[in-house]
Amino acid sequence: MRNLFFILLSLIAGSVFGTSVDTIEVKSKISDVTVFFNGAQISRQIDLKTAKGKHLIIVDKLPQEINPQSIQVEGIENCKILSVKHQADYHNVSKKSNEEKLIEEKIESQEQKIKSIKNTINVFDLEERLLLTNSVFKNKEGGSSIGEIKEAADFYRFKLNEIRQEKMKLFTKLDNVNDSIQDLYAELNKLSAKNRKNYSKILIILDCQKPIFEKMKINYYIASAGWKPLYDLRVDDISKPLKIVYNAKVYQSSGEDWKNVNLKLSTNNPSLSGEKPELLSWYLGRKSPYKKETLEKGPGALKGRVFDAETREGIPFANVSVKKGNEIISGGITDFDGQYSIKPIIPGYHEIEVSYFGYTTTKITNVSISDDRITYQDIYLSQNTILNEEVQVIAYEKPIEVMEIACMPGRSVAAVVPSSSFNTFDFNKGNIRGARSEENATFVDGVRFFDDVNQNREINTNIYISNTYKTNIANLEYEIEIPYTIPSDGEDYNIKIKDVSLPVDYIYYAIPKLDPDAFITAEITDWTQLNLLSGKTSIYYDGTFTGESFIDVEQIGDTLNISLGRDKNIIVERIGNKEMFDKRIIGSNIRETLGYDIKVRNNKQTKIKIVVEDQIPLTQRKSVDVELLESSGAKLNDKTGKLSWELEIEPNEKETFSYKYYIRYPKYLNITIED
Repeated sequence: MRNLFFILLSLIAGSVFGTSVDTIEVKSKISDVTVFFNGAQISRQIDLKTAKGKHLIIVDKLPQEINPQSIQVEGIENCKILSVKHQADYHNVSKKSNEEKLIEEKIESQEQKIKSIKNTINVFDLEERLLLTNSVFKNKEGGSSIGEIKEAADFYRFKLNEIRQEKMKLFTKLDNVNDSIQDLYAELNKLSAKNRKNYSKILIILDCQKPIFEKMKINYYIASAGWKPLYDLRVDDISKPLKIVYNAKVYQSSGEDWKNVNLKLSTNNPSLSGEKPELLSWYLGRKSPYKKETLEKGPGALKGRVFDAETREGIPFANVSVKKGNEIISGGITDFDGQYSIKPIIPGYHEIEVSYFGYTTTKITNVSISDDRITYQDIYLSQNTILNEEVQVIAYEKPIEVMEIACMPGRSVAAVVPSSSFNTFDFNKGNIRGARSEENATFVDGVRFFDDVNQNREINTNIYISNTYKTNIANLEYEIEIPYTIPSDGEDYNIKIKDVSLPVDYIYYAIPKLDPDAFITAEITDWTQLNLLSGKTSIYYDGTFTGESFIDVEQIGDTLNISLGRDKNIIVERIGNKEMFDKRIIGSNIRETLGYDIKVRNNKQTKIKIVVEDQIPLTQRKSVDVELLESSGAKLNDKTGKLSWELEIEPNEKETFSYKYYIRYPKYLNITIED
């Protein structure tokens, strides 16, 4: 079928252009990747060597999910691009490679060994039974002599020990053969997953005016990738600047690894429509004709582990497919521990199919995948020594565990200027208009770091890579200057982008009525110059991780307030003042007076600014009065009843202040004053 297609294509091209078309299959590699919040633009480089004339260039082994409208071919001098076509390249499922056949022959040979070993074990079992059931002492008249008993005992001891030692050796040999078969199955499954993978290809017809020895570049868009920003906020001491470390989590599951690529991170959104909006007729009393824009959300994800149902051990290189109907929409391969991670996945109900040679294929139906959530699903496979495929279908009820992920950190649609159309290309100028002008593994300078104890556990490091970032009308873009490798496993890979140190105002806040600790915050007034995006933050104070927070650039005002956690060096106490407490009956009313002393001690070696808050109750009854009698200079908010003291306390100093208020209410009211 493939050859027929090329023959027809050549005949058509020949009839159109009046000459034959030379077919050239070329190899390509990824050179540049621009990752958007949702999706990525891939740039592949081809070393093109052609003679003068018309040529059909075939670029194969490409991801199946390529958006055909996004394919762009950069122009080559002295060559005209006559045609660009994208085509699916399905494998022949029934056809096995020679390597697969060889492994299956080895498996069959090992299974014959198992049968032989079991037969030998059965013979020894029979011999053992014959010895025990045909004793020389059976039915002997007059008994046996001591010599006969000793001789018989020695004989049985020797023979039974010999039989059981041989059986032990056979069982050990059986275990080794079974292990060998499992290793062969793992090798076969890994090879099969590679050979059975569906690809696509791009067909380009060139008309070259002279021999060409140049590099050609192809660009296209895929949806199975993305990134999200996150930040480390580090404070060594309140006398020093705040350090903001810009990070990114990049993921992709395109089916091919990005090896040592030039990476860019963009806030652009190529999935937005390039068409200008239109005003619609708006009738009072009717529903608005415009759809409300919602905050962009992150993709759905599926994670879990594939186990052997009997041994409960993880199965490596098992093939995990996510299907919608009969169509495979995503998939992945388990790692050495049997773990898998697939992301992104479009929301909805899906079918999960897991296959592995030597095991029964298992399908789990009605798996719900939601935006911004990870669905955890462990899968157990039962061994099946027959290579013919069998399928076990399991009805899905709910995931083992569902974990909320924070909303996608990108700006809202209204905050992102739509990109120009992705499929606009000027072949004469040879450039692209559109996308741009140009549980975590840790990478530093393009190298993945591991510790010596556990090779699967990454080392935390503060080293960051050099970079530049560009802002233009359409987007913010970080250009990573060191090549990176991002595997196609759906996992998040941390990339250190840059860090910034800036002076900030450190202010402590304390509400001793609710919590005895003081909380330190950093106030950044000129934060818009930082080009921050909405994202998670990890907070480190005095060298200690104190928690996580979230920066929402759509909600914050002129000042960015960042909570940095608790500081145990600030001691805050709130004690009821018994001398101020008083309760009297005056006519038909009851008057209660309450008072509190607040003590703040600064045990740090630097001066601090602290805001202490408390409150007095509010009333909505005309018959009930509340009045503040004493506040030690606090600011009172009449609408909320909040009291605020703004203090500056020197090192190792203490401040004490008080407040007092009364409540007057009728005797018939049963008012409980809760503190």
